[in-house]
Amino acid sequence: MKNASVDIRTEENVYKLIRLSDEQYYQLRKNSVPIFEDYGHLISLFMDEDIIYSSFSKMYVSLKALFGESGKYYDDWKGSFSFPFLIHFYKGEEEFGYLINLMNIRSSMEFNLVKLIPADDDRFDRSVLHNPFEEFPREEINYFINYFVGFLTGFFKTTADQYDECFFKTAESNLILFGYNDGDFFDDQYDNEEEFREAIQKLKSE
Repeated sequence: MKNASVDIRTEENVYKLIRLSDEQYYQLRKNSVPIFEDYGHLISLFMDEDIIYSSFSKMYVSLKALFGESGKYYDDWKGSFSFPFLIHFYKGEEEFGYLINLMNIRSSMEFNLVKLIPADDDRFDRSVLHNPFEEFPREEINYFINYFVGFLTGFFKTTADQYDECFFKTAESNLILFGYNDGDFFDDQYDNEEEFREAIQKLKSE
């Protein structure tokens, strides 16, 4: 898999976002500490109708087109795609690396963020979530995510008219079915498993 990349520019810094394979992500993540997610910020993104964040189908096809096939670093009962990245940047003379794994889980999209640390660094408990660090504070993380989602939204809006590949995926834990069929993207959640299974069978038979 090619390591596609994109530069994300904020008022504070320039961040290089580099797509990783699952193996690269797994190896790097061994020496890291996890960062708390800002769920309030994710809810605000979900409610914003001007961006594609709330649509699994649109996020998936945009990520796939730009960065290649989904990885498999996800719970296949709760989700169906995963796109891991390395975030590389400098703060002054110091170099930093973070990992971010963008994936659907249950009924939401999450950005699982971890900070890379040296293998022999014993200052941090790697089993608990940490508040953001000084070099990549919460405001900057949220701006970074906003920029990336805006980038994906812009890409989708300029290319959606040319898309014509039928597919569907599921988040079975929440009876969610999404994909592209008959010229439309869809993101559906069902009230019961019977309706959910019937919809899947209908798509399989078309």
